[in-house]
Amino acid sequence: MKTRTSKVGTIAAGFLIASAYAAAPQKLAMDVDPGLWEVNSTGGMSGAPPIPDALLQRMTPEQQAKMQAMIASRGGPKKYKQCMTSDKLNQGFGNDDDEASKCKMTVTTNTSTEFQGEKQCVTEGGSSYDAKIHFTLSGKHRANGTIDIALTQADGKVTTVHRTVDAQWLSSDCGNIKDIEMEK
Repeated sequence: MKTRTSKVGTIAAGFLIASAYAAAPQKLAMDVDPGLWEVNSTGGMSGAPPIPDALLQRMTPEQQAKMQAMIASRGGPKKYKQCMTSDKLNQGFGNDDDEASKCKMTVTTNTSTEFQGEKQCVTEGGSSYDAKIHFTLSGKHRANGTIDIALTQADGKVTTVHRTVDAQWLSSDCGNIKDIEMEK
């Protein structure tokens, strides 16, 4: 089962994932070439750990410490490759009907060189997140941007995530990479 916390972590992973969750049902206007992209993402997480109190109460202090260390380690630098197909770019991404009914996307800029938007979602459990995404292109083969996410748990605790992203096109051929391949 995928939790909202894991989804927020995924959103923060980088440019192409951010685009996948950030774009409205309209076509993404950024003029990028499809193919294999390398994405580097740095940043961190602050505030309350994104672990519900009910779960924390069932854990031993050692389990809590391990869980918090694991979450903190996810905030470190990330490097991965992603295959961006023409279909992915043309779909507008983020068109999951189930998610769309619980989310509101506001796109403030969607040009061939810049994307800026904010996505607000509420989960069935009462938590919510607000993601602010901003990317610019330097030609068709390089993108830079930031992703800022505020995850508010049902009890009002807030976790913030900030990621700075640099993405570079590598090739029109994705080789054996079908979607995303994290670098080890």
